[in-house]
Order: sequence, then structure tokens, then C-alpha cells
Amino acid sequence: MIKKVIINKNNILALDYLVDNFAGCGIKFKLKPSELFNSLSVDVDSELFESFLTILAKAIILSHKYPAIIAACDKIEFTYANVACISALLYFDLQGEVDDVISVIKGEDNISVEGTFDFKLNNMREDWEELESIAQILTLGESDEDIYNVTNFMLSNRNTNKSLFLAQYPDILLANVTDGLMVEHIKLHENEDFNLINTIIAEGASELIIEKNQLKQSLLDCLSNLVKVKIL
Repeated sequence: MIKKVIINKNNILALDYLVDNFAGCGIKFKLKPSELFNSLSVDVDSELFESFLTILAKAIILSHKYPAIIAACDKIEFTYANVACISALLYFDLQGEVDDVISVIKGEDNISVEGTFDFKLNNMREDWEELESIAQILTLGESDEDIYNVTNFMLSNRNTNKSLFLAQYPDILLANVTDGLMVEHIKLHENEDFNLINTIIAEGASELIIEKNQLKQSLLDCLSNLVKVKIL
């Protein structure tokens, strides 16, 4: 079946997420840029249809939720602890949100990332207001310990037992050694340390395996507050 996905030209986060993750799981598509929009003509077979819906739903959510959270703490200094907390807020209740979006888009052949959110999912903005207020806590100068406590509280509802192996850094090549599924590519930051923190939280990992001396100590200290770190 052929599905058309339309993305506003300015929504780079959604475009990059869709292109990287469609390619990563073998979904065929053609990118057609225009002056105002990028469109993807996606050829989806039945075996990959669920993956297509999940990836598209996440693109719609993340490309709207991340700016909403960031706007609430626009004066924040981006430290490891703050990035970890922002990431925990971003993925809080994500699976429930994905299910809601899928229920809206699953029968559509032409799907606008912005139009779907603005006209059919705008109530999510109200749900995010509480997350935004928590994000504002970060601007009050709490200690890193306090911020990690908030972060781990936000992650406490994600009871996963997933182990990731970092095969290469700063190119973030993560292998999921627990279930063998694809590790999603999500690039929110120019700083690859921040992207690694975000990806580990996005995956809901409980353990990270790395080679000795692959990461600097300050980053290791941050990750050790979030997951069990095993050094080979």
C-alpha cells in the first residue's frame, strides 16, 4: 500500500526521524521536497505496517512535544543532568500517546504531521502543561542530585529490563542485546553526549555495556545515575 506523509519544511526533527527510522527498519520511501513541504511517498507492506504507524506516530509526537518542553525552560543551561531530565519528560507516557495517534492515522492514506496534530490531537498540549511546569523546576538551580531524583521518578513507570551495547562513539552505534530490535535513531542535539543520554532514556534501558575508556568520566557519571553501566 502507498501512504503519503507531508511534513512542514521547518520540521527538521520529524523529517530526520522518519527518514532515519524508515530506512533502519526497511520501509521503502521516496522523498519529494517542495518550497513549503517535504513529502514522503511510502510503500508499506503488511508486515511493516505496524512499524510504519509507530514511527510516524512518534515523529508527530516528538516534533511537537520536544519544542513545548524546551520552551518552558528556555533559559536553562544544558548540562548532562538537565538533558537527562528533559529526556525523561519527553518520553513520559509516550506509549499511551503513540496509541492515541495511531488510532487517528491508521486509516488515512495522506497524513500531514502538522495537520494531524493541530486539528486532531491538539488536546495533547493540555496534557503536556504539567510536564512543562516540571521542566521549569530546572531553571531554579537545583543540584544535580535533585534533578536526577526528578528524572528517575519520571522513569519509574517504565519497568523494562533492556541491555544496550555501545559499539562505537562518538558515532552512536547502539546494539540492543536483550531482544535484538532496532535502536531508534533520534537526534535532538548537536552535542553527541546529549544524544546518547536521550537515546538511552528513549529506549528505556536498564543496563549499558561499554568498552573501557570509550566515554569520558563526566558522561559515565551521568549515565550511572540513570542505568547500570558495565565496563568491559
